[in-house]
Amino acid sequence: MKWIVRDIIRVGRLLFEEGLVSARSGNISRSYGENIFITRTGSNMGSLAPEEIIALPLKEKSPLDSRASVELSVHREVILRTGKKSVVHAHPTNTLLIAFGEDYIEPIDSEGREILGRVPVLSLEKPSASDELAEVLSEVLMDRDVAVVRGHGAFAVHKDLFRAYSFLSTLEHSCKILVHALRR
Repeated sequence: MKWIVRDIIRVGRLLFEEGLVSARSGNISRSYGENIFITRTGSNMGSLAPEEIIALPLKEKSPLDSRASVELSVHREVILRTGKKSVVHAHPTNTLLIAFGEDYIEPIDSEGREILGRVPVLSLEKPSASDELAEVLSEVLMDRDVAVVRGHGAFAVHKDLFRAYSFLSTLEHSCKILVHALRR
């Protein structure tokens, strides 16, 4: 599955170059058949190497799970429950800023409104790598493509990995506009 590895590397670079992740934050996965391909824990999204993307069983635990991103259980649950094949998780600064004070993000720019609509902001007791996150996020992403977890980051899903990335890019762009609009 060289094409999956190649695509994950490209999306990681895009996330980093666009400032949607810092050097060691975020994670990416893509399912194919009975496997999930996911970034390793501690990977630098801007300079991923093929060995930093590991293939694991999608439906069961593996002794190699500890090498994967700490969000592996969240990615598995989201893919299995939604049927969407790609999950991209990032920590976009402006998105997180807006999410601290809102229960949803409603873009004011036409592109954001059309592509994203109203984006839910989830407030969770355990917002990172938890069963609570896996359950709530997979439920919310059944009928939408992006959600934000207050204080943690944004998750986007789609059958196409680049499309999932594009939702996060659009969300951050819309939140930049919102931040500037709020300063006025």
